[in-house]
Amino acid sequence: MADTPPSKTKPEHRSALPPSDRPAIAPAPAPAPLSPAVAPVPTAPAASPVPLAPASAPVPIAPAASPVPLAPATAPVPIAPAASPVSLAPAPSPPPLPGTGAPALPAGAPSEPDPQRRAIEELLRTAKTIAVVGASDKPGKPSHRVAFYLMHAGFEVYPVNPTITELGGRPAFSDLRSVPVNIDIVDVFRRPEQVGPVVDEAIAVGAKAVWMQEGIVNEEAAAKARAAGLVVIMDRCVMKEHRKMPGRTESTGNDGS
Repeated sequence: MADTPPSKTKPEHRSALPPSDRPAIAPAPAPAPLSPAVAPVPTAPAASPVPLAPASAPVPIAPAASPVPLAPATAPVPIAPAASPVSLAPAPSPPPLPGTGAPALPAGAPSEPDPQRRAIEELLRTAKTIAVVGASDKPGKPSHRVAFYLMHAGFEVYPVNPTITELGGRPAFSDLRSVPVNIDIVDVFRRPEQVGPVVDEAIAVGAKAVWMQEGIVNEEAAAKARAAGLVVIMDRCVMKEHRKMPGRTESTGNDGS
C-alpha cells in the first residue's frame, strides 16, 4: 500500500490570547435620522405689464414759402466801339555807323549781332586770292604778320608794294593791275586818304571785295566801291575775323619774323 503524502494544508492561525483577554469591540453607532426637507418658498406672481401711452399725432409741417420772384436783369449798357488806332509814321532809318556802313542802332535799343558777320564769313569762306596792298617785308609790322597768317591759312597771297620785291618767297607787285590772277579780296594797309586810288584799281581789275584794316575808314571810297558792286569791309582786321570762323583750323606756320 502506498504511502499517503502528507497534506500541504496550512494550519489555521489562531490567536494566541485566550478569549478572556481579547478587547471588546464596541458596536457601530446607529445613523442619525435625516431632517425633513425645507418647504420651497412660494414665488410672487409676475406683475402685470404697464400699458404704453398711445403715440402722439405727428406735428403737421407748414408748406414751403413761395420763392420770391427775381427782378429782371438790367439790359447791358452798350459799349462804344474802340477808336481806330492812330497810324504811326515809320521811323526813319538810323544813319550808318562810322567805318562799317551798317545802320546805327537807336538809343536804348538792345544790342544786335554783328551786322557784317554773315558777309565776312561768306567772303572768307569763298575767297581764294588776296592782294595785300601795303605789305611790308619788315617783321613785326601788322601788314607783314597778317600776310604771313593768310599764307599759312591757305590763301593765295599777292603782296602789292612797289618798295619790296618779294615776301615769304612770293614775288611782290607794284600795283593791282600787275597781279596776274583774278583777285577776290583787296586787303588795304594804307592811310585813309590813300584808299581812294586803291579802290579805283580794285574796281578796274574786277576784284570782288575791298577790305580796309583796323583804323582805316574812308566812307567816300567805301560808297564808291559799293556802287560798283564790291563787298566792303571797313575798320576790321582780316586775321582776327578769320580766327572767329566756325570750324577753322588754326594755322601753325610762322610769320616770317
